[in-house]
Amino acid sequence: MPLGIARHIITHGSTYTPSVNIPNLSLWLDPSDTSTTSYSGSNLTGITDKTGTATITVNNTPQKSTLNGLEVLVFNQPDNEYLQSDTTAQVASGNHWALFIGQIAAPDNNKDSIWSMETNQSPKRDYAVSSSDASDFDGELDLDGLSSNRISSNAGNLIEFTAQTPIAAATIVIVVAFFNKTGSQIGVRVNGVNAFTPETDYDNNLKDNQQLRIFRNRGSQTFGGTLVEFMSVKGLPGTGGTDMTYIEEAEGYVAHKWNQAALLPGDHPYKSSAP
Repeated sequence: MPLGIARHIITHGSTYTPSVNIPNLSLWLDPSDTSTTSYSGSNLTGITDKTGTATITVNNTPQKSTLNGLEVLVFNQPDNEYLQSDTTAQVASGNHWALFIGQIAAPDNNKDSIWSMETNQSPKRDYAVSSSDASDFDGELDLDGLSSNRISSNAGNLIEFTAQTPIAAATIVIVVAFFNKTGSQIGVRVNGVNAFTPETDYDNNLKDNQQLRIFRNRGSQTFGGTLVEFMSVKGLPGTGGTDMTYIEEAEGYVAHKWNQAALLPGDHPYKSSAP
């Protein structure tokens, strides 16, 4: 290159995509991707996990709706509508996190769950994100019902939310649950803020193979609301230790994709711009 001629190199940033940017993404439901959904009229008849890992069963007839011009799914609380996966690997070495963005109905049972994971392995170490109250979603992370060798000996059956609560019905919310065995933390985040001080007593791993249920608990109780997007990851919430990089990126991604950045706190790394 001749002297005196400046050379300009332009680097184009890549678009954040969960399937590329989240290590160990094991399940991704995204009804805005219309290639993954099928309907009879407005009734959902099928939805595909975008990772190709899980097979999803639709119970009854969730309805197609829109948010910001993109498709979402509405589950009517009295009609026993929910999504359920087959039992697949959702945890690796005790490490797991999952993210929900959507709306909830007004609860009518203290075990109404936004989502639950249920294992067919023994002992049954699984969890659910549940209401804790029969009229307001005050929130609790339901854990195993074992008498010994529990997920958390300190926490026992459940951990109640102490912040970001109650979650209002019919209002968009981002909820993350994380089980970080490597960093010894169990926690929930609501709109990018801890719902309780993370539990550091993570004694025994969640079981690897879990069946996802959206708007159904680990029994037969169903809930209702709107599913905007859901992700499940069989890995760490960040790059190591108690780092939350991958969760923060996913929160920023869904917040900006769905025009909900106002939900995130001012110090969130992706408050102002998407990852």
